[in-house]
Amino acid sequence: MQPIPQRLALAAQHHQAGRLQEAEALYRGILQEAPRHPHALHLLGVLAHQSGRHQEAFDLINRALEAQGPHPVFLSNLAAVCLALNRLEDAVNHSGLAVRIDRNFADAYSNLGVALRRLNRLDEAEAAFRAALRANPNHVDARSGLGAVLHKKSRLPEALALLQDTVRLAPTHAQTRNDLGGVLLGLHRAEEALPHLQEAIRLRPTFHEAHANLGMALQALGRTEEALPYLREALRINPAYARGHDHLGHVLETQGKLDEALVEFQESQRLEPNNALALAGLSKLAVAGRFQLDEAMLRHMRQLAEAPNVLPDDRCRLLFSLAGWLDKSKAYDEAFEYYRRGNELRKEIDRVGGGANDLATQRMVVDRLIAYFTPDYFRRVAGFGSDSELPVFVVGMMRSGSTLTEQILASHPAVHAVGEAPDIPRLLGVLHQRIPGTEDYPDRLNRLDAPTALSVAEEHLQRLRQRGGAALRVVDKLLFNYLHLGVIATLFPRARVIHCLRDPVDTCLSCYCQNFAQSYLFKLELRDLGLYYREYERMMAHWTKVLPIRMHELHYEELTANQESETRRLLDYCGLEWDERCLNFTEAERTVKTASILQVRQPMYRSSVGRWRRYEKHLQPLLEALSGSEPEA
Repeated sequence: MQPIPQRLALAAQHHQAGRLQEAEALYRGILQEAPRHPHALHLLGVLAHQSGRHQEAFDLINRALEAQGPHPVFLSNLAAVCLALNRLEDAVNHSGLAVRIDRNFADAYSNLGVALRRLNRLDEAEAAFRAALRANPNHVDARSGLGAVLHKKSRLPEALALLQDTVRLAPTHAQTRNDLGGVLLGLHRAEEALPHLQEAIRLRPTFHEAHANLGMALQALGRTEEALPYLREALRINPAYARGHDHLGHVLETQGKLDEALVEFQESQRLEPNNALALAGLSKLAVAGRFQLDEAMLRHMRQLAEAPNVLPDDRCRLLFSLAGWLDKSKAYDEAFEYYRRGNELRKEIDRVGGGANDLATQRMVVDRLIAYFTPDYFRRVAGFGSDSELPVFVVGMMRSGSTLTEQILASHPAVHAVGEAPDIPRLLGVLHQRIPGTEDYPDRLNRLDAPTALSVAEEHLQRLRQRGGAALRVVDKLLFNYLHLGVIATLFPRARVIHCLRDPVDTCLSCYCQNFAQSYLFKLELRDLGLYYREYERMMAHWTKVLPIRMHELHYEELTANQESETRRLLDYCGLEWDERCLNFTEAERTVKTASILQVRQPMYRSSVGRWRRYEKHLQPLLEALSGSEPEA
């Protein structure tokens, strides 16, 4: 028989080549002869870990350490096993000891970073990953781990740059592909995320996180039916994946399947009692009357909102969730304090992420559009574009009744709604490419000619027909299209434009009280909200004067007071025959992705009319800004 060193070397060769059965047989043969051989124990432990036998691996590597004494490689690999067993504090201790023995051990620093990240000790995790990269700048796991920490810390531009560079360095590293896809999702760039998440799954078919992220990317693109199988597959692979239950619950919620969504949020919270996403989902359903928050859960949410290691995004969710429940409970002063804290925290999160609230820029944009889109401009482009009546645009401020309007229209059999589609901003990019010149928008439109306008319009209409099939009208509810009505009227002079209006104070308060998925920096302070609203009003007043399209103003208060008559007026404006189903809009089977996701599943109500008076004593900065007594600069 060969001596043990030669057999150990041969076993290691089999191990590295992936011939695990041959390697395991040799390791076990050595241990029969020398039961305390540290390297055979350690390598057999590594093999057991790679085979998914984590408890066996833990026992074997511990025996190796007993035989050998503290060894940085043994300790680092034991930390990796502890991560698989979710023994995070043990992983911190073992990897921490490894790096104290060997200050340049990149693998151990990386394992330490993973454990600290999972414990939400993000500053320490960042330091550990950076130490790994000082030891080895091309350490892919450390790069990916640092990217994930930067994502959790809302430093998305930094995370994006690091992970894009890492994908170039290691294009077949599935974790990095998934992490990059997650960051792109966080930046609301779902279309760019798709290929990375698809590649992560191709590289590792049982990668449950990548399946879930791909499902959420498809959902963000409005492809809900495609999203659901990926979300369900993530949970089939790993039924204990709490975040996967959250994601599935959210998508079911958008479809109006609230009982099924409730089950998913409850399971997520059972798996991870401190999971803020699950608690927020349950709280939202409770506010809508679909779940009862008991005192124990409310106490838990309050405690968690004050806990030191809670991530900023999670704390923000908890603050807004508690505020919503307190509002429902008519504890308005306490509710407002939670709303205020939630917005203050969101402001800090956005500041770290590189955001800036620049009302001066918004004012300049409105000034420029008003100066450019004059009656002379519209006389010059008269006859441009398509005469199609297919497009319907719903515009206005957030929380103005726009989702309710869309849901009423979508209940009509001749209407298809595409939600908040980014089509018009994309169309502006197409115009920029097609029109020669160096000017910025809108000045480049000076060179727009009729053939270009028609071709761009027809391309857009073709996309709408692909989505809407035989529908007579396709509704686009991207509210910020109110800034682009000049281009819309140029390309689609027979389009319908529905301007949703609601009491300005109610509108602004509702924005302030909402934790939007996407950051809107102007809504985080009451004064800024009021000043932004005045700019929006100024823009819409201009369009009312100059736009060749006759807009339909739909007032939320009138719609909720006179549902049938206002619905008839709306359908008549859109050139649609009356259909009773538009009165029963809660029965429409369609996906709703906006902040009003649960409200549109309920019959029309008027309890939100005049809501601001419950908070009047807190709203002085907003009231002054809206009235014009607050200076603009």
